[in-house]
Amino acid sequence: MSLLRIAMVQQKAVPNDQKTNLQLAVQYINKASRMGADMVLFPEMWSNGYAPPFDGAFDNPTDPAFEKERKEWLESAVTIESDYVTAVKDAAAKYKIGVCATFLSKKEDKFQNTAIIIDRSGNILLNYAKVHTCDFSLEKLLQHGSEFKVCEFEGVQIGVMICYDREFPESARMLMLKGAEIILVPNACDMNPLRINQLNTRAFENMVGVAMANYPGEGWGGSCAFSPVVFDENGNCLDNAIVKADDMLEDILIAEFDMDRIRAYREQETWGNAYRKPAAYSDLVSFEVKKPFIRNK
Repeated sequence: MSLLRIAMVQQKAVPNDQKTNLQLAVQYINKASRMGADMVLFPEMWSNGYAPPFDGAFDNPTDPAFEKERKEWLESAVTIESDYVTAVKDAAAKYKIGVCATFLSKKEDKFQNTAIIIDRSGNILLNYAKVHTCDFSLEKLLQHGSEFKVCEFEGVQIGVMICYDREFPESARMLMLKGAEIILVPNACDMNPLRINQLNTRAFENMVGVAMANYPGEGWGGSCAFSPVVFDENGNCLDNAIVKADDMLEDILIAEFDMDRIRAYREQETWGNAYRKPAAYSDLVSFEVKKPFIRNK
């Protein structure tokens, strides 16, 4: 594939209404297919719109006064074999488009923030649980993932990092080291210029394409895509932004990645894994946390 077209869904989900959000997902998968996209990317935890189980849950998710609401929220999690996931797989196959679907998931006794990549035939290529869960907030209720994953979609190596993952350079770096050429970022938070620039930086320093989809809303939105190609053949700086939405737009945006150009650039430029010195990086895998970074659990 020389051109990869990613459809980024910047639309509202209905808070904690899995049935309606599934219907919307199928509707947007159909629309993205008609727009000529190869894959559609949803914001983070689309199954419930990343909505809290009760007021104040983002600040105090374990509040004992809301045990019933908390239990019901977790019980809404879907398994990989669920009717919810099956319906999304069926939509991918029906409309002949890849899908990066997101949901609150359950696996055995674990509740996780999950993204899957589905091919045009409805097969799951990648099943990823968010590694950097927001343990200071609602995701304290969830189990973090333990591995970054990459899959091949029609000849393109694609990885996923979810929202808070993007704030750790290790996330994109691991995906690049595993072969990712494009990184998809389902998101659910305010996206100020600094966070947008994080995504641009991840694309630049790892020589990977990046596409992010976020929910619309005041100070949110900002769905965007960046090419890793930041210099032309003469060394002149390029504007590598492919698509940038404002915060309030409700739409599906198409980002087109020129894979031939990206691959040629990766073969000759100096970033990514070209000149790293891993022997000097041992502290990166240390489990010790020192002041000022010690936090109360």
